[in-house]
Amino acid sequence: MTDTQPPALPAPARTSPDTALQPQALVGPSFGQDLVRTLHQATTVVGGLAFGDGADAASDVEVSAFGAIVCTGDSPADALQAAAAVARQAPDLEIHALAWARTDGPREDSFEYKVTMTVTAPDPATGEHGGTTHHATRSHR
Repeated sequence: MTDTQPPALPAPARTSPDTALQPQALVGPSFGQDLVRTLHQATTVVGGLAFGDGADAASDVEVSAFGAIVCTGDSPADALQAAAAVARQAPDLEIHALAWARTDGPREDSFEYKVTMTVTAPDPATGEHGGTTHHATRSHR
């Protein structure tokens, strides 16, 4: 048996108290920053809504953060098969809504078909599907 020393680990960088308390800029993918900015703006608008008097029905506006998966195919069957493949591959994704679209294809006389699935993933801590939803509701008087 030999006495060998484990390799030395590098010491953590030391920071001064002045730099440790300064706010750090968030760095991440631009789509994440775009989503946060959009949600913030939409939530601000919804929170400031004022519904006019005289309406009998209740109104409800909500802002939700959901992910979207767009499945495209050359035919309706191809697009639906792609959506089904996503659902089979990721059974934990909760599908909340589907949207169907027929768009112009790559050639002048062709079409593409798109299925957009609005989905959420379960919270790793609780396993629950959900998230923060902001409501602006007008109640009955």
